[in-house]
Amino acid sequence: MKRRKKRPSVPVPTASMGDIAFLLIIFFLVCSDTSKERSMSLDLPQSGYVEKTKVSVAARVSIDKEGILYFDGQPVEGPKDIEWGVRAVLANTVADDQRHVQFTCDAALPKDQFEPVIKAIAEAGGILEAVGEKRE
Repeated sequence: MKRRKKRPSVPVPTASMGDIAFLLIIFFLVCSDTSKERSMSLDLPQSGYVEKTKVSVAARVSIDKEGILYFDGQPVEGPKDIEWGVRAVLANTVADDQRHVQFTCDAALPKDQFEPVIKAIAEAGGILEAVGEKRE
């Protein structure tokens, strides 16, 4: 009779089993439906006024009722002119406090008229600061 050789026992590494178990528990707690069903209702405080920022404005961009674009009070042709104007003004700025561009737009304008201007300001590297008036 042949004798069978005993297989050598290979140790199973169990050092990371605890980490894996806790990660699975956290994963299932986050993904479970019970965590989504319990929503908290918070009554956040409302401000009676809006505090004005104390940063300097590098440029001012506005659109009037007729859709005419203005850059620092001068009429311009389109959003590309706004982008190049903002780039020129912001060329020598270093800090974010110097990159604020004030944007004013008539409330009656459609989205397709003011959105390209906002995009042009963002692409030029300006930090958009929207200005509006309180409606009665």
